[in-house]
Amino acid sequence: TCGGETTGSISLLYVGGGVGEWVEETTTTYKYVGAGAGDLIIQVQKKQTFFWGCCGFGVFALVLVAILFLWPSTKTTTHKNTFTGFPTVRPEWMSTTSPPNRVPISTTPPAVRQVCMCWGDPHCVTFDLGRPSFYGEGEFWILKNPQAQIQGRYMGTPFTYGLAAAQKIAIGGPFLQGHTIEVEPMEHAYGGHILVDGEPVLLNFGTYRVGDVATINYNGQGDLPDQAASQWTTRAVHLELPMDIVMTIFRWGNYVDFKLEMSPLPGGQDGSCGNFNGDASDDTTPAIFKRIGARVGRGEMLFSHFTDVSFTSEEQSMLNTDCPEGELMAAREKCRGGLLQTATEKQLNACAFDVCFGMNEHALSIAKKYATAEDRAAAHEALP
Repeated sequence: TCGGETTGSISLLYVGGGVGEWVEETTTTYKYVGAGAGDLIIQVQKKQTFFWGCCGFGVFALVLVAILFLWPSTKTTTHKNTFTGFPTVRPEWMSTTSPPNRVPISTTPPAVRQVCMCWGDPHCVTFDLGRPSFYGEGEFWILKNPQAQIQGRYMGTPFTYGLAAAQKIAIGGPFLQGHTIEVEPMEHAYGGHILVDGEPVLLNFGTYRVGDVATINYNGQGDLPDQAASQWTTRAVHLELPMDIVMTIFRWGNYVDFKLEMSPLPGGQDGSCGNFNGDASDDTTPAIFKRIGARVGRGEMLFSHFTDVSFTSEEQSMLNTDCPEGELMAAREKCRGGLLQTATEKQLNACAFDVCFGMNEHALSIAKKYATAEDRAAAHEALP
């Protein structure tokens, strides 16, 4: 066994209770000589240092033997272990790989949502803040995408001297899984219904579910695209569509306004609301026609039929007088390439009108100049 003891340090221990002085009596004792009683003596503290030295050496020897015994052999011919240092333990938050069963944090910014709105005859503000207008009659693409498809039928009214307003909206395509939704103005002469798969629904305010893919909420609430319409009773059709698309259609007497809120769609998109590429400069009426055609093509129609296109005398006078001859010829040439080969003269003129005046938001004020007294009366305007 390990044993033995040695002396340690010397300290003074007070053993009296009074006051006074002390003097050295021997080499190891100090005697208290004051007015109190008691002595200060040297107390020797004993330490077991030899024990710990002996035992410590034994433990060190055992550890050294264990290390030598467990050290990997370098004589094997199948593999060789090389010591490269002790492993580093990382806190979980410093891990360079995603732990199992944990959703990694995305560094991709969320897709930007924007609003397109069209109102009146119809003027539009695209997702990219372009400002095209569409004055000729016919069926137009509002949103053209391989999955999501929205079309508008734009037709003239007496109040706009023949310039078109959105008269009906149709929604369809693969994202509705075979369903079609149509929204018409309030007056029966212009349809007067909300239709799902050709059948009227929601004759009064309420909610309607379209299969398992869309919801229609019909109520009297909504932010109007055109504040001039606030004088009338609001009837708003709120559509919650697949692909996180939200559309609101405001039903007036003989036309509709609409707003479309969404993010850019996979596969691209185009139409009256533009191509949503962040560039407003290519959301002009002629540029949109060049990309997707001036009107909805045959075989693409969501409506049950093509409408008959008219072209008023005011529009004809305005086209002949206010569109320079060279621009008019170029517009007609563009429209021949953007319409069906069977397009009538009225359809060709309606398209050329859009190309000539589609970027003029004040075309209505020009058309008024060519209005007859009869036309003004029909538009409920007094003669000057």
